[in-house]
Amino acid sequence: MELNFNYSNEFKQIISQKELVKKYLVGSHVAGFDFDLWVKRRAFIADLINKSGSILDIGCANGFLLRSLQEWSKYKLTPYGIDVEIKFPNQIKELFPTNYSNFIQLDIRNINNISSFSLPDKYDFVYWHVWDEWDLSSDEQQDIVAQAGEHVASGGRFILGFYSSREQNMERIENLENAGFKFTGLLINKYGEEIAAWIDSDTNTS
Repeated sequence: MELNFNYSNEFKQIISQKELVKKYLVGSHVAGFDFDLWVKRRAFIADLINKSGSILDIGCANGFLLRSLQEWSKYKLTPYGIDVEIKFPNQIKELFPTNYSNFIQLDIRNINNISSFSLPDKYDFVYWHVWDEWDLSSDEQQDIVAQAGEHVASGGRFILGFYSSREQNMERIENLENAGFKFTGLLINKYGEEIAAWIDSDTNTS
């Protein structure tokens, strides 16, 4: 993964302002990062984007990860996001002035109701940073992971991000594998502890 990106002029304007970047990182619930570290710890996710299409971020916060993925990926991505609580709606408007309506307040436990909010039911990519407090040995929470994966379109990809220590990340992935999830592959961030595991829709079982 190369960390030199051909950013759009609009994104260059954002990242040239340290206080603005700090605001967006705080709005993404990230502490202690500057933009360079953000790139090192999150840009690897873009390597799993293998075509243009729609992408749903579960737990999207202010949308800064999605906006960054649009810049890091060589493919065109149409962004959608859900979060249990939209704390920074103005930041979403700033980052996505033409796609603001693609972001809604919705608990992942109710993800099967997503189409009732005028959002698509299926996406080319569904990304979820599986929250650290989730016990993935729990049948209930495994079922919710499976439900999220059901919103991947045919030929699409379900991507799970794990941001804890390498050991904890692998343990959580193994819990899902033991529950019947068949991952297509794993991608380890060479600049940090993070791991992304993905399931291509044709192999998605649970």
